[in-house]
Amino acid sequence: MDDDPWDLLLAGLAPATADLVRAADALVREADPAVVRVVWPHQRTVGYGVGPRKNTEHYAYLDVYDRHLNLGFNHGAALAGAGSDGGLLEGTGKSFRKVAVRDAGVLADPRLPALLRAARAERVAALGR
Repeated sequence: MDDDPWDLLLAGLAPATADLVRAADALVREADPAVVRVVWPHQRTVGYGVGPRKNTEHYAYLDVYDRHLNLGFNHGAALAGAGSDGGLLEGTGKSFRKVAVRDAGVLADPRLPALLRAARAERVAALGR
């Protein structure tokens, strides 16, 4: 095994969970082909952004659990407040919101690509890029 963080993350997961992670990653990368992906295998998280900085440039993330994952949005409260989430986002915190992914059918929701693009646009606007 090499030391690639993506491979390390997937190697530590049950096959069904690894498949969900791959499918969620493909969804994000399809919605934003220029996305910057940062993987933290020991935390079982993946960050997605317009740059590598987690606190300022990331707009989405995966939190990986044993039997499911959360597709989260770093500034999801702003998306939900603006109605850009299509009613998908769960949570009540100041910033973060998520979509619980227990099966691949959740990732097939046609509202998700638009939500990912809105999250990216929010980060680009917030950073003045």
